Amino acid sequence: TTTAPATTQPTGDTIRLSDRERDAILNSNTVESAAAARGERLPGTGPGIHGEIGAMIGSNGTRGVYGTASIPLGDNAGAVISFESSQYNWPRRAR
Repeated sequence: TTTAPATTQPTGDTIRLSDRERDAILNSNTVESAAAARGERLPGTGPGIHGEIGAMIGSNGTRGVYGTASIPLGDNAGAVISFESSQYNWPRRAR
């Protein structure tokens, strides 16, 4: 029979773990750590709001700010809130 090496030995793109190393990894996992590794939101970790904000500054006094947020509401619903406020000071033409 063949046995795994006693230490982690990289061979090309493959890393082989010993039985002891593999068991240590498997035994230290919890339901929460597995869910976090899959990118799942854990209970009690907050609402999980995601979004962005931004601003612009231009010539002739042009300026503005904007933002948006995506808010989960329970398991099957959500809300998206956005805002924008800008001012464009176009040059006035002489009459």
